[in-house]
Amino acid sequence: MRSAVAIERKYGLTQEQHIEKIKEQDNSCAICGKKDEGRVLCVDHDHKTGKVRGLLCTNCNVGLGNLKDSIQILQAAIGYLKRYGSGDLT
Repeated sequence: MRSAVAIERKYGLTQEQHIEKIKEQDNSCAICGKKDEGRVLCVDHDHKTGKVRGLLCTNCNVGLGNLKDSIQILQAAIGYLKRYGSGDLT
């Protein structure tokens, strides 16, 4: 678990802002909606600008990273899943 100091140092997000973001998202991942159940949501940020976008579960955060935050690649992945009949968020 990252400390409030580490989060502020890395992302420029104060503890108060972090808590507010958690409340705004109802303690859920901004992509899949999964509730944080004992695990801390990851702070997601734009790697080009450094700006915080939201809080994500580990799976969604890693998924975006592995797909290089590319909308084009994500759309291609969605098309691929649709072609083969998979589209659930679970």
